[in-house]
Amino acid sequence: MVIEGIWGGLYKICVWVMRITYLNILWILFTLLGLCLFGFMPASIALFTVIRKWLLQDTDIPIFNTFFQSFKQDFLKTNLFALIILFIGAILYVDLQYVGSIVESAFYAPLLGLLFLAGILYLLFILYIGPVFVHYDLRFGQYIKYAIMIGITQLHFSLMMIVLLSALYYLTMKFPGIFPFLSISCGGFIIMWSANMAFNALLRTKEKVAGTLKTSKEIKETS
Repeated sequence: MVIEGIWGGLYKICVWVMRITYLNILWILFTLLGLCLFGFMPASIALFTVIRKWLLQDTDIPIFNTFFQSFKQDFLKTNLFALIILFIGAILYVDLQYVGSIVESAFYAPLLGLLFLAGILYLLFILYIGPVFVHYDLRFGQYIKYAIMIGITQLHFSLMMIVLLSALYYLTMKFPGIFPFLSISCGGFIIMWSANMAFNALLRTKEKVAGTLKTSKEIKETS
């Protein structure tokens, strides 16, 4: 039976709230299953995999099976990305400590500027690596290159992503009770939705970036 009108709208909202809540709980459970350190990245990639299918109108997928298959299949590869993220973050932290110790030096300003630029690239890498990984079929090193390149060339979408994530962070701090139910999956939805618009924009202007991005043949099958 098809429910129409206002009740049909409320029913659809409830269905989506349940889906997002279920996905959020799966992310928490599988992150804990990987002892947090080894579960965070695979669970995040699995979350992006499910959300991407939703954005492609494949809303009737079995959420648990899709999530679990992605978590299991990409466990090692995604943990390599996690190690890279941690390694680069550690380097930037050490560099920041060093720059902070030479405030009186003539090299302070240029080094701080370079460190600020590196921090922006690092942030873009973190935001886009998940969506790029689930959207494109690339060699390992290319995922890093594409994540940064798309983040820079589609800066307006990157800024929109950051603003929306900041708003979500504010709401989570204001209402911490939503964390176990909505915050992670909503954050993933914001990132994947913004990144998907960036991907579509690149496809519309692929002549301008010829030789940088491959054709749409490299995009993974949605099935």
